[in-house]
Amino acid sequence: MRRSGRIGILAAGAVIAAFGMMQLIPAKRTNPAIAIDSNGVNARDIAAPSEIEATLRRACYDCHSDETHWPWYSAIAPVSWLVAHHVDLGRKEIDFSEWQSYYPQTRRRKLEWIGRALREEVMPPWPYRLMHPRARLSNEDRAALEQWVAAEVERPRDGMATAPDRQ
Repeated sequence: MRRSGRIGILAAGAVIAAFGMMQLIPAKRTNPAIAIDSNGVNARDIAAPSEIEATLRRACYDCHSDETHWPWYSAIAPVSWLVAHHVDLGRKEIDFSEWQSYYPQTRRRKLEWIGRALREEVMPPWPYRLMHPRARLSNEDRAALEQWVAAEVERPRDGMATAPDRQ
């Protein structure tokens, strides 16, 4: 066997070994339990019309709630690390599982963020839409969400449920 052939085999073996070693470093994939506050209110209840909630669940909840559906590839490093990181970032930006625990002003700010993301068509991100075609928002979906966001933002402060002690 020629020297270049042996080097190629060694390089392939090293790549396979490195990939195998990566699997020993798991990504943190979590779906925390449903939080119920002292008043018996489910923190996951966003109090939106059913069609709005259905659209949010279909297009947003995988990254913006504790109800993430972890696909098969989210268990294979290094992709698992990237997916878990994106979910962590999404939950930090807005977490529908914590919706009722946000203060009204925080909720309003997050609604405004949703409105901007819809207008700029940056959510859901295009790489996510490639892998999850059901998450794509139609023009009707966007219009309905924008209308809901605008109505919620304009609602008087006392119209929004108060939050106990979060953000």
